Amino acid sequence: MGIFNRNYSTPGPGISKDAPKKKGLHLFYEIFFRKFWKLIQLNLLYILTLIPTFAVVFVLSGMISNRLGMSADTLSSLAGTTFSEVDAARLSITMDLLIRLFVSLFFTIFWGGGPATAGFVYILRSFIWEEPVFLASDFFSHVKSNFRQSLIVWVIDIIVFTVMCYAYFFYGSLANIFFYLKYVILVLAFFYTMLHLFLYHLLVTYKLSIGKLYKNSALFALSALPWCVFTIAITAFLIMICPAIGFTSQNEQLAVFFTTAIFILMVFLLFAVCGFIIEFNTCMQVKKYIKEDADVERNG
Repeated sequence: MGIFNRNYSTPGPGISKDAPKKKGLHLFYEIFFRKFWKLIQLNLLYILTLIPTFAVVFVLSGMISNRLGMSADTLSSLAGTTFSEVDAARLSITMDLLIRLFVSLFFTIFWGGGPATAGFVYILRSFIWEEPVFLASDFFSHVKSNFRQSLIVWVIDIIVFTVMCYAYFFYGSLANIFFYLKYVILVLAFFYTMLHLFLYHLLVTYKLSIGKLYKNSALFALSALPWCVFTIAITAFLIMICPAIGFTSQNEQLAVFFTTAIFILMVFLLFAVCGFIIEFNTCMQVKKYIKEDADVERNG
């Protein structure tokens, strides 16, 4: 009998009820590898439903890429060679697209993408809580049931992103003491990112108003500050490792390989792996403060 036709319903030795429960990294790896193929399917499903909101963020990311763009002279001095106008223009466009892409990736992975993220986080939470779940049907069911709140959260994020970008570049252009306010903006942006580690989890799990969602997410972020910083650092490393190697490589073939690798990973695994890391740590932190039998109204 082939591997895809194997009868997994055959009784096995099972797991002893007295067996110690796995925790920490052991539990993380056990669930991750057991759900690996499901994570690939979830990643593909999430990308398809994320396209509309991702496209909006990609366009808005021009606020950053336009500021970070380089002239032909600057590119020539950095590369140590002289570019023709055509080559410089082509390289400038490529850099613009890459900056937009990675800003959009960071936004979507850390802040979310509205209704699609609600379904995405629900499936990840169910994997981690070891709850039975039908991937596609439960995904779309929770996209629908959480549509209004998750869309409001995404609109708020777009507004905050736009305001923070303009504020950062505005204060950064000043020559007086107000110049240092740009660092305050960065700190606020980082804290806003930390509270998003909990925001969609609370949204799909408990019945809370928008105000209470942000309030409780902020409280969790403060109470689990070291874990939030660690989770963001690990996830950011995973997002940037392949392009960092590709862009700094002196070997053209190696650069092409790692640049291609990040696009393949993005399509098949990046969102799911990063989301799993974030949601696993979120579940562990939330369990410390909200017990399963707590008197808190849950979503269906």
